[in-house]
Amino acid sequence: MAAAAATTLAWGPLVAGTASAGGPPVLGTGAAYAAGPAVARDFRIEDPRVTESSGLARSVRHPHVVWTANDSGDSGRIFAIDTRTGRTVGVHTFGAPVRDVEALAVTPQGRVLVGDIGDNSGTRRHVTVYWFDEPGLGDTRGGWSSWDLVYPDGPHDAEALAVDPRTGRVVVVTKSGFGTAYALPQEPSRTRVNRLVRVGAGPAVATDAVWLADGSALAVRTYTQLVLLDPQTWAVRTSALLPLQPQGETLALDPDGPGLLAGSEGRSSLVQRVDVPVGSGAAPSTAPPTSAPSSAPTSPTATAPSSRRADAEGRAVPSTPSRGTVAAATAALVAVLLAAGGVVAVRRRRP
Repeated sequence: MAAAAATTLAWGPLVAGTASAGGPPVLGTGAAYAAGPAVARDFRIEDPRVTESSGLARSVRHPHVVWTANDSGDSGRIFAIDTRTGRTVGVHTFGAPVRDVEALAVTPQGRVLVGDIGDNSGTRRHVTVYWFDEPGLGDTRGGWSSWDLVYPDGPHDAEALAVDPRTGRVVVVTKSGFGTAYALPQEPSRTRVNRLVRVGAGPAVATDAVWLADGSALAVRTYTQLVLLDPQTWAVRTSALLPLQPQGETLALDPDGPGLLAGSEGRSSLVQRVDVPVGSGAAPSTAPPTSAPSSAPTSPTATAPSSRRADAEGRAVPSTPSRGTVAAATAALVAVLLAAGGVVAVRRRRP
């Protein structure tokens, strides 16, 4: 996808959801936030309402803040967590009819993507990504819009969603034994089902993903390891073991310094800081981008367009993967086996 074209993704105005009395969120508003010195240490998510943290994303609007969301069973809401204390500093209710939220991402322009992409039974006709402008802190409400997605080769369970900061490309990585990366169309439709395109192989049992801040690699985590993929060839660039966690589900850029955050499900779950593996070729920046959306969204309407659930089945399935794709998948599997044997370990930073 060309960078120039990708920066004009068809976000458009919000088309469905709820809105607060004051209208949709606008950048520059929200609860006051006293920025303080960064503290580079692990933290626990203290909020008892967060029992299954299955998505984590660095805020681009609020310093020292990450957003998280619960797995299936919760309503359409996200939690703002202060990485210095582990305390909740905001809850945003967007009110969408979520089913199995498994991933979060925040674009450099300040839009939050909520990946309702879980499908443990492999029976969903389509999955959905909800999106809206990043809200302020405190208790907020706002509108939402969405993209419905269908895979070209049948349903998949997925827990990894990431946005390339250079091109705007949105990628979903499946959680199967032989993971696969799929990209959204260049201009996703908000009124019909979007057909994903297979772009490369991913590691087995991927539970989250995030692009490095400079877009030089896609970092994908599994329950036990961190894998960096080349965004052009999808070959494994490097891999490393992650700290042992009860159920490692989340990965995000660290808002308090270079490196990544790796988290787990469960009450009072521990989020641990890890280094970008040596040999990745780049490291995340220490501060998020500060650019804002080109315009504020218009007020959402009460209901979604009737054509929103249009069927995308019956289209031609992409051809058999090329030798290069098979080679990339083989390399990813080899990396998983090597990492499982303890060949490489992530270097933990000291508090």
